[in-house]
Amino acid sequence: MPLFGGRKSTEAAPAPATTTTTHDTSRRSRSMFARRRSSASSISSVESDNRRRSGSTSGRRGFLGMGARKSDPMVDKDPAVMAARQKLAAAEEAEREADRALEASRRAVLAARDHCRQLEAQAVEEARLAKAKRTEARGLGKQAKGLGRH
Repeated sequence: MPLFGGRKSTEAAPAPATTTTTHDTSRRSRSMFARRRSSASSISSVESDNRRRSGSTSGRRGFLGMGARKSDPMVDKDPAVMAARQKLAAAEEAEREADRALEASRRAVLAARDHCRQLEAQAVEEARLAKAKRTEARGLGKQAKGLGRH
């Protein structure tokens, strides 16, 4: 006898209706705290959860609401603000120039290393040719010793 009093029925249980959702709830076990929702509602709720987490609503303007404010035209014409903007632009340009110089120096280092490799390979080849020349000269010297004895 079942613990919680099951039905005692001799007739076969009807087959469960199959659905075309991506989540098969009959085969997948769920925890006590798992959410059960259909696939259509899960997509929209996941999107709204993501929007809520990212904080990208149209009413917000950055950290503490100060991110997207336009400055006052009077402040824009202030000599101190204009000088600060010029210094900032000059610093950004100097940084770009430094990046270009760094890239050029890296290219020069790579070219120098490649040239050194080529010189080493050339020296190895010249050494191989010199050794072959020396070996051939020794052979010719041995042949020359036999000359002039008659």
